[in-house]
Amino acid sequence: MKIAILTPSRGRPDGFLRLVETSIKTSSSHHQIEHHCYLDWDDASVPLYLASLGKQPQLLEHVFLQVNEPQSVSKSWNVIANNALDSGADIIIMGNDDMAYRTQNWDQRIEEEFAKFNDNLVCMWFEDGINADRHCAFPIVSAEWIRTVGYFTPGIMNFGYNDTWVFDIAKIIGRTNFISDVLTEHMHFSQHKSDFDETYQRNRTMEAGNLYKKDEVIYNNTLFLREMAAEKLTNAIRKAA
Repeated sequence: MKIAILTPSRGRPDGFLRLVETSIKTSSSHHQIEHHCYLDWDDASVPLYLASLGKQPQLLEHVFLQVNEPQSVSKSWNVIANNALDSGADIIIMGNDDMAYRTQNWDQRIEEEFAKFNDNLVCMWFEDGINADRHCAFPIVSAEWIRTVGYFTPGIMNFGYNDTWVFDIAKIIGRTNFISDVLTEHMHFSQHKSDFDETYQRNRTMEAGNLYKKDEVIYNNTLFLREMAAEKLTNAIRKAA
């Protein structure tokens, strides 16, 4: 099984390196783990990503960096999701540059849980230390899910609600699966585990304003799009039964 963790990142080479290091260190030897990272070409820290990874060549084989035009993470996640599918990924995980994998053999747990669904059309998530079973902050879906829906993230958000979008679709079709015994710790500033850095500020308080508020409006007016995706998945599930 090939598992791809997807992370649009900006200004956080150390955070991205932590994500890669911890996910590889805690994975089993049974699956191929890839990291696909989208970087904006106008991010001055891009060379630092390359420098950090260059100091640990054993990690380089797991990492694929794409440097391209600045755009919303909602669009960037789709770009690297397509890259991952092109490379043969079976499982797609939403990653973030402020998280760390803490549980050994987390990839084995994914395999065990997906084995319960013959069609692979389910949305899973790990404990992140904040949301538990209440919210799927970092969705885990299959290649079949993305091909059926036609995208990983909606592509219409400025910054937020991408995880909520995927989770909502899964709730509509009754295919959610929380994996409580695996911790992928979200080192979020709200938990006092990281500084309120420029990347956080960029999406909350800087010139663009609070992007979450703008995305809330978009989300509340687009239920029909999520229902369309749910219908596609429901039809696929019926055909696979």
